[in-house]
Amino acid sequence: MSEKESKSVIAGYLHELKELTSSEGNYAYRGQKNAELGVESGASRRIKKINSSEGDVIPKEDFISYHEKELLEPARMDGLGVEEGRKLTDLELLAKLQHHGAATCLIDFTRNFLVAMWFACRPKEEAKDKNGKIFILNTSDEKNFLSLEEKDLEKKVRPILKFQIRDEVATPKETTIFSIQKSSWWHWSPHDLERRIIKQDSLFIFGQPEIEDALLRKKIEIPHEDKDKILKELEILGITEGTLFKDLPGFAELHGYSKPSPSGYGNEEYYLRKGNEALQRGDRRGAIADYDRVIESEPDFAEAYKNRRSAKYDRAIELKPIFAEAYNNRGIARVDLGDRRGAIADYDRAIELEPDFAVAYNNRGKVKFESGDPLSAMADCNRAIELEPEDAVFYNNRGNVKFILGNNSGAMADFDRAIELKPDITGIYFNRGIVKSKLDDDRGAIADYNRVIEL
Repeated sequence: MSEKESKSVIAGYLHELKELTSSEGNYAYRGQKNAELGVESGASRRIKKINSSEGDVIPKEDFISYHEKELLEPARMDGLGVEEGRKLTDLELLAKLQHHGAATCLIDFTRNFLVAMWFACRPKEEAKDKNGKIFILNTSDEKNFLSLEEKDLEKKVRPILKFQIRDEVATPKETTIFSIQKSSWWHWSPHDLERRIIKQDSLFIFGQPEIEDALLRKKIEIPHEDKDKILKELEILGITEGTLFKDLPGFAELHGYSKPSPSGYGNEEYYLRKGNEALQRGDRRGAIADYDRVIESEPDFAEAYKNRRSAKYDRAIELKPIFAEAYNNRGIARVDLGDRRGAIADYDRAIELEPDFAVAYNNRGKVKFESGDPLSAMADCNRAIELEPEDAVFYNNRGNVKFILGNNSGAMADFDRAIELKPDITGIYFNRGIVKSKLDDDRGAIADYNRVIEL
């Protein structure tokens, strides 16, 4: 559409819209500032970017897992899954994140054609000379679209994206069919979550990573030279950036599809986090497998420092603490599996990478102590306390070493300090009670054992 007899630029597009939506239906519109792009969910673009797999088909399991592990779980851990005392459902939380920039399965559409027009023309420098496009979908088409009902919202995102939230429906012939299998897309209009959603008359289309071309046949292209004129007319009609974006911006902005993954999805940070979660569950072997994934990508740091001006090597140097933590935590898992020699080797490497890694010194000292080398353990305990003099656990461990070496008064001093720093750890009172017994302070020992029972 390049020639318009009407003085209003928008009027010409409304005439074209009328021709495209002459049949009955409930229409949804999506405005995109770059007409060359198809309609793809932010989650799809982000997963491809993270995995460097542009153009590849994303496996359904990866698509679902991304929403569970990269968005919902960490968002809830950050306290973002509750509003006014009510726990948000998976879709409600995704909707909130989506409207503040997070990359989710939800693809933004609107019931208001003029709002879609604003998004197709929105002032963005990177698309200044690109034509815009408005995609039009008829959500009444039951072969392709299924309406998400209120009762469906309580379901988890996994069965929703798998279209497994309803069992069957009755037909007029009193037979049953699995109608859910007919559709590959949901449409959902949340009206009570965010002012922004209401202002934009939003609805979401979702179910797959991207919408196939066959469903996108109805569209209107907007030449780039019309964009500024349209925005001026829309402003007169009260449709501006200020009226459409009226926030949960912190977390959501962090998870925009063009952003690197702060939680490390698919890379070193991701596997470190997975390993830590496995370790907390008591799955030592699973944790070691994840830490191995981190460690196997460890770069040559000597080479990295030599080539510091290279972005690749700068990134490697930034990751040093990640590798050090992976070695340290793998050491913890190995100790639990009885591999003390392997654990000490891991602590050695962690300290080599991060010479001020107090926890690694403490952990190595504890293993050396348990392996019958208290003098070497003492050196590590001293170094840990030197680096972090306010950690009660470090004093407790050094107290145990001093006790074995026969330094009862020194052990007592360390246990006293540990309790001063952390007065609710039962093991420290128990250890101090043993030392008091050795020093013939039975009354004091009983007091400490009583405290253990109280706690």
